[in-house]
Amino acid sequence: MKKNLQIAAFLILIVLSSIQRAEAVEPEGDPAPESKVGAAIRTYVAGRLSSKESDIRVRLVQPPEGEAASGERIEVKEGSRGGLLGRVVFLVSSRPNGKPAVYQWVTAEVELIRSVAVSVRSLRRSDVIKAGDLEIRSIGVVRHGEPYVVDPELLIGKRVVRSIGSGVPISLEMVEAAPLIRAGDRVTLLVESAGLRIATVGRAKEEGFLGKLMAIVNLDSHKIIYGEVVDASTVRVLLRE
Repeated sequence: MKKNLQIAAFLILIVLSSIQRAEAVEPEGDPAPESKVGAAIRTYVAGRLSSKESDIRVRLVQPPEGEAASGERIEVKEGSRGGLLGRVVFLVSSRPNGKPAVYQWVTAEVELIRSVAVSVRSLRRSDVIKAGDLEIRSIGVVRHGEPYVVDPELLIGKRVVRSIGSGVPISLEMVEAAPLIRAGDRVTLLVESAGLRIATVGRAKEEGFLGKLMAIVNLDSHKIIYGEVVDASTVRVLLRE
């Protein structure tokens, strides 16, 4: 009797193992309606923005209902004029099993994945950006054409115009050229006139930017004169002949 029970248990294990193997190799069914609609929206947005489908991320705000997502081919159209990124309404349609076209409004959160320069620490207003302050990260952008910077070299040496938190994508609107000369700095004044060049010493009255005019106090005459910034310690003054 005991031997018969062992044989029966062994046979049951064999049957269960066969069922599990059959389930493991069973082909997958059709994609869920959410996946089909999301894929159709991703293809549509990528085509309109001339981007790769892999760079478009779509999240449906609510799953589609009815037969609008049950057909083999799903068509997508814009349902609003607010752009294709962010929260967008689409008109989705399909012809399930040869039936007349079925339409449904679908709302989705759409992002464009981009690799951009991001701050790795908090930056305060007037900080000058250094190489160690930046890194490249992939982020989801919800406004097409946002002037985020891809090449960190374009930001290094620039001055921050407002405070920026850690992990924030940096756009060109957030920075400005950093001054080579600060107010109060001692500089060399190169005075040029009639082929002559005279060097003297001055003190900056304001910030000076490369190639721009700035006010300098001549420490010999104590007069304010204006000259062009040549480098971080030199200002050239051209006197009229």
